[in-house]
Amino acid sequence: MNQIPTKWKTKRLIVADLRKEEIHHVQALYEKGSYIHQWDGGTLDEGFVKRCYLEGDLPPGGTKENFRIQVIRMKESEDLVGLLVSYHGHPVAESFYINYLSIDPDYHKQGLGQEVVEELLNMVKQHEFKEVRANVALKNWGAIRFWTKLGLDTINGIYGDSEYGENRFADIELVRKF
Repeated sequence: MNQIPTKWKTKRLIVADLRKEEIHHVQALYEKGSYIHQWDGGTLDEGFVKRCYLEGDLPPGGTKENFRIQVIRMKESEDLVGLLVSYHGHPVAESFYINYLSIDPDYHKQGLGQEVVEELLNMVKQHEFKEVRANVALKNWGAIRFWTKLGLDTINGIYGDSEYGENRFADIELVRKF
């Protein structure tokens, strides 16, 4: 199966597979994004990055070989600014799944997320995937706007609570076909 490179670049960024010595710093970055749990009903996973590095964040029947956890750094300063977690071949071999994308809140509104995803979409298409999928909390309006602006604008499914409420949560799976 084709896979995205272990290291790739955009105009301002370098994206590369997580290294063991980065786990602590990347976990701290992940925790800076814990505000999303107000929209998805989740809780902070204090072992997320280490578990991803060691085992992966796998779908049912998935394999670690098809999993990637990558860090996003500024080219010039090498500052850690984001995290990309993805899976090659879920739910079918021709699908590329974006499990998680986060840009450090200190770097929001600079177009970095868009820059990463635009290059990622180009690579995924070149590697002959037929679609890209991402799961988004329905209450996370900013993320819904972000993904639909980048062409993940088809709703494949709605999962979670069936009725709206303050303590009820649901996600939508967005898809972009090539």
